[in-house]
Amino acid sequence: MRRVAIALCLTGTAQAQPAEVQPAEPPAEVIVIVDGAPRGGTGELTSAEPTARDRRRALAGTSLLTVVHVDEREGETRGVAEALGATVGAEARSLGGLGSFTSLSVRGAAPGHTQVSVDGVPLSRLGSVTADLSRYDLDSFARVELYRGAVPVTLGGAGVGGALDLVSRVGPAPTGERWHLTVGAGSFGARSARVRFGAGDPDERAVAAEVGYAGATGDYTYFDDGGTNLTPADDRTSVRANNGFDQLDGVVRVAGRDADDLWRGGARWIARRQGVPGTGWDPALATSLATAGATLDGAIERARPGGHDGLTARLAGFVTVEAQRFRDPDDELGTATQDRSYLTVGGGAQGAIGWLVGRHRATAAVELRADHYRDREVGAMAGRDTAGERVGAALAVADDLGAWGGRIAIEPAIRIEALRTVPLADPADADPTPAAPRHELLISPRVAGRVLATADLAVKASVGRYGRVPTALELFGDRGFIVGRPDLAAERGWAGDLGLVYAAGRGLGPVDRVYAEAAVFAARPTDVIALITTGGGVTRPQNLPGAELVGLELTATARLARTLTATANYTYTDARLRADAMSLDGKRLPGRPAHAAYVRADAARRWRGRQLALSADAAYTSGSFVDEANLAPVPRRMLFGAGAKVDLTARLALGVEVKNLLDRRIETVALTPPPRPDLATVPKALADQAGFPLPGRAMYVRLDARF
Repeated sequence: MRRVAIALCLTGTAQAQPAEVQPAEPPAEVIVIVDGAPRGGTGELTSAEPTARDRRRALAGTSLLTVVHVDEREGETRGVAEALGATVGAEARSLGGLGSFTSLSVRGAAPGHTQVSVDGVPLSRLGSVTADLSRYDLDSFARVELYRGAVPVTLGGAGVGGALDLVSRVGPAPTGERWHLTVGAGSFGARSARVRFGAGDPDERAVAAEVGYAGATGDYTYFDDGGTNLTPADDRTSVRANNGFDQLDGVVRVAGRDADDLWRGGARWIARRQGVPGTGWDPALATSLATAGATLDGAIERARPGGHDGLTARLAGFVTVEAQRFRDPDDELGTATQDRSYLTVGGGAQGAIGWLVGRHRATAAVELRADHYRDREVGAMAGRDTAGERVGAALAVADDLGAWGGRIAIEPAIRIEALRTVPLADPADADPTPAAPRHELLISPRVAGRVLATADLAVKASVGRYGRVPTALELFGDRGFIVGRPDLAAERGWAGDLGLVYAAGRGLGPVDRVYAEAAVFAARPTDVIALITTGGGVTRPQNLPGAELVGLELTATARLARTLTATANYTYTDARLRADAMSLDGKRLPGRPAHAAYVRADAARRWRGRQLALSADAAYTSGSFVDEANLAPVPRRMLFGAGAKVDLTARLALGVEVKNLLDRRIETVALTPPPRPDLATVPKALADQAGFPLPGRAMYVRLDARF
């Protein structure tokens, strides 16, 4: 009976959460599902469960939702960004070398559109420690969930880029072990180690603590055209330099329950030092960036406050601090030598109330936030500094209205946000006078709906208006790879989607766990915030007049005979600039490839209590551009990978991965129009969306121990 009681408590506390987590089935069926044996771990590849783990949520919610099951990826060297980049509608974008700033682009939107929440902290709106997904180890989280399209109001409301919700694991592993140790090594000096301890029951008292290290040299070879793609005489193979990094990070989380109160909290910290290598043809050999940051958060949820049935309340708060130091002693990236430090301090709170009455499940949330920024020159111009700040408040209200016995759900919502921004000036300027304070009011109404056409098929749709303010990284400072712009305006626009979700409730002969999605989406923003990479390899945000985005998402997964699991997804995005200038109107938005596809196959079998799993994948991304005039192309790429994981003992597992299996390092770009008849194409280095060269074949080995 203990698990049944837990199911009832969780159902009650969820009322203050967004409607996407609510089941469409009546409570009696919820108890049956939750009361079953716990699922999780690499054993999911061969378990007897005939349905996808997310079937209930996928059919019940109004959002199109992607869930990355972290426990099933154990033994792999993928980070949060890489794991998400392999899912439908999402792309991981890096700005520089190994361990460099990595963000997430969803449905062709700029990375700043995607609200990133870590344990309830809205990090993407703060300093760069927030939206940089390269700093988070995938094993640190219990859940990695990406909302595409309609976003719960408690996670930011409507928007093109959706919302990413990262929730840390508290307590032992899904399979019961308290200790988890990993150590890994790989090509180009890659090395990692992590230890985690978790104990207790999150429904009573639980704790988790972990500390990890990751680093790399990053000295891979790449094709270098010398910055003259029309002159093959100076083409050569170069070795990437100043491309290494070292990182230490740690997490402590606690959770528990006291009567009707469910509480949780913790701290997360990071320290990193990395090189800033610059472009492939003009490398920066002495430039560096050092970062240290920490976040402290806590939340409490109460069921039946004041003894009122159907009412829940939640209160959460956080504080975060980040310090960075950027050094460019030889003037390799900017217009002068630099030695600058940045300090970002932010804090906020959210109060939410959920009310279940009749067919309505209403949610209201109030947010307060304050951020402070300081930019100080500590080199030759020591003593010159400037500061900026941003304060904001938001009110969000939503209602989840059920009809026709739960087969129909309609969710109207509105978010109203007011902000005051005091931009900081560049202390290196001759006249570092900050711009006048800016006041903004953003109103984001939306409506979403879901219809259960059958027990296994849901039709979903959403439409709404959104407003997106620039992030701190886009507004403030010069970190070598990206230079902020204080005069950026907020982006506004309309966005909508329509999709089908099919999640089979039982197997079809030898085929089980059948899951598929198909969706179309569109957006029409103005004052589009785009990241433009210049010839020097430095990215700058810029407001573009307007844009039109339309796209298609297809994804499917199935398992055969409890042995072979196949997953495939495809994303088409047509993102066009709309401007009065004929030279820009109709051009593709920078960094938006039209086609992206991913296929993966996993084969797993258990033998004498041990599991062996083999995997192979292929990823294709079409070409794009780094500039708004579409003059600087990024070549298309097709990469293959393979991996194997084996249980050496009941407590020890070994994983091996090979990425870029075919060792592709050179791609071909068509010249339109050709400068002369015999020069229609030129070779280009395999590169990310910002144009930085990527490594060739790489191998990684990882050892996992649990006890």
